[in-house]
Amino acid sequence: MLVKISRSLLSSNRGRCALMLNKYTTESSNNESGNEQKTEQTEVTKNYEIQMKELEEKLSKSEEEKLELKDKFLRAMAETENTRVRMRKQIDDAKIFGIQGFCKDLLEVADVLKLAIENTDPKKSADPLDKNVFERLDSMHQGLVMTESRLLKIFEKHGLVQIKPISGDRFDPNLHEAIFRVPIPNKESGTVEIISKIGFKLHDRVIRAAQVGVVQ
Repeated sequence: MLVKISRSLLSSNRGRCALMLNKYTTESSNNESGNEQKTEQTEVTKNYEIQMKELEEKLSKSEEEKLELKDKFLRAMAETENTRVRMRKQIDDAKIFGIQGFCKDLLEVADVLKLAIENTDPKKSADPLDKNVFERLDSMHQGLVMTESRLLKIFEKHGLVQIKPISGDRFDPNLHEAIFRVPIPNKESGTVEIISKIGFKLHDRVIRAAQVGVVQ
């Protein structure tokens, strides 16, 4: 009877030990499996972060390249526009001022014509003139005046206008050329007193300054 009881207790203890060992083994296995999963998750997370960082760097670099290309494009467009404007201005200047040399030559003709007008006016003759001579000289004078008037209108049509200062005007070095200075009492210094030769400008460009005498 005692032997049966002892065997029963021993069998019961063995069962309990087996259960505890199985439980411990299962828990250990679960713990190891959980640790492995955590390790795998940590590696995946690290790889993900590395990939995200690489993608962010590539994106940032792409944005910089895009901005750089945009800046180069805008600069190229601006330079192209500036070149087009410069070329257009050069073409316009060539059209406007291409006759500048020809105009300068014509000014000599205008000067001779003006001199002829001044010297053929019979009214300014110091000696009395015969009526027939007076009439012929006056007729020639009037013809020269009409020729000069027509010539100046043609000049104006092509943008060639006179620079014609009057006595008392302030001397302007951009428009006038002082060929002499004269001290005149009661006259303001730096003003035009005598006009020796009329100047001309082609549109806004002075091609011959008016030659004047200036009060000292």
